Amino acid sequence: MNESDWAVRRSSRLLTFDAFCDTHERAWSGIARARLGDEDEARRVVERAKDRMWQRWAWILRQQVPAFHTWTLLKEEIGAALAEAMIRAEYRPRPATVPGWVVAVRRSAARTLDLVEAQGSHEELYAAIRRLSERRHDVVVLRYLVDLPDSVIADYLGMTEANVRSTATQALDRLAVALGGRRGGQR
Repeated sequence: MNESDWAVRRSSRLLTFDAFCDTHERAWSGIARARLGDEDEARRVVERAKDRMWQRWAWILRQQVPAFHTWTLLKEEIGAALAEAMIRAEYRPRPATVPGWVVAVRRSAARTLDLVEAQGSHEELYAAIRRLSERRHDVVVLRYLVDLPDSVIADYLGMTEANVRSTATQALDRLAVALGGRRGGQR
């Protein structure tokens, strides 16, 4: 392969990577902000994850569901950032992210008619969402905050669309119980 062939191949690989990132960055940023509670830190984490994705890009493209593999890299970076912050004893969920959660849950309620009716404060709602299992947390964030379709969430999390719907229902049930409210007309 001569030098110009290599340059063309690298250029098309970069265009593919950039298009992939443009497609998925909203979801990556949304989950990073939700987990980290800090816009700047979330941006840094997404950039580190993208660097790792670029290093493995040729391998990622050969995978059946590239979004799942990039999601895994992102989650590793988020975990590393959380561990670092905990070691420095700096981690505290920031109240500034609470309104986004409230809007997301209310929007999900309107769409699914599964309103979590509780007397809790925004901070209690935020804390309850943070206590969900990682999978349920990710489904709630991606479905209701980032507003992604179930098919995309399924690709990210390596599950079926039916599992996404079931996990979302379970998450809303857990939130209702955690907030002492009721869901779907039942006590």
